[in-house]
Amino acid sequence: MYIVWLIVGIMFGGMAGIFAMCLMVAGAKCDRAVARAKREMERNGYGRRKVIRFVDHFNNSLFCIQDGDPIQMINQRGERQFSICHYLDDTHVKIDGKAWQLQEFAKEMARNDIIFMPLTMRALEAKGGPALL
Repeated sequence: MYIVWLIVGIMFGGMAGIFAMCLMVAGAKCDRAVARAKREMERNGYGRRKVIRFVDHFNNSLFCIQDGDPIQMINQRGERQFSICHYLDDTHVKIDGKAWQLQEFAKEMARNDIIFMPLTMRALEAKGGPALL
């Protein structure tokens, strides 16, 4: 009878060892997947809001806003329109769902006599003096 219990114990121990090894392998795969996802998120700037730098039609900096912040546009009749801006890359922005190259947006606004500005103006001290953010 002792031999039977010994064989059952060895078999149960072997199965438990295989099960534990499978858990460790699966856990290591998940750890690598999570680490890869974290690196990808950090590389793409996930969690940080990007800064959109608006320029005039000569490509001179005018002001900066955060991704997702609104700008206001005022036409020659004084009518105001507010538009949400989303960062695409350093020179492109999506304004109310339409993608624009920032300098082309400035040219179009100048051509239509529309003034555009951030909804709120904040002064930011920079190396060369105060700047608008």
